[in-house]
Amino acid sequence: MKLLKNILTILGVSSAIITRTVYGVETMITHQEASVLMTETPVPKNYLTDNQIRQTSITLADKIKGNEYLGLVAITRGGLAPTLYLSEQLIIKDIRTISISSYGDDGKQGHFKITHKPDLANGGEGYLFIDDLVDSGKTLKLIRSFYPNATFAVLYAKPEGKDATDFFAVEVPQHEWLVFPWEPDWIPQS
Repeated sequence: MKLLKNILTILGVSSAIITRTVYGVETMITHQEASVLMTETPVPKNYLTDNQIRQTSITLADKIKGNEYLGLVAITRGGLAPTLYLSEQLIIKDIRTISISSYGDDGKQGHFKITHKPDLANGGEGYLFIDDLVDSGKTLKLIRSFYPNATFAVLYAKPEGKDATDFFAVEVPQHEWLVFPWEPDWIPQS
């Protein structure tokens, strides 16, 4: 939007008719609405590559090595690829999943929906739960309430959620948006 503001300034246009498309419908926005849009700071996106995920998984495995686990539990969907890479590094073949979602189609966190929960004895003792990212920590805290004796690890941790995990490889700023290679809006970097 700053680019749009700069272009309008260069062209000497103090007000312009600008259109936007919302749900396939083109609508006009006022100069005032355009000014608000132009001053909003976009959330920085960090498009991660598969190689970065592999390398970060190795870093996480190095932090975890020395602990014995009965198996790994991937928190789907984001934890699937990291669990694969960690299973190779830690030489663990017993892989299970827990299917839980807290994000709606709009990308905002909402109510939790659990579609699959593994049956683990002793509160999950001996199992390592793995996810790609901990943001607020709410998802991991909910899972920990089911499996209080389990261990939790993530590749990337944001400050607000890092206390919800036992291990993480990389801390990232709270405001940064990570886009993983398995996400639909991932753009290959040249």
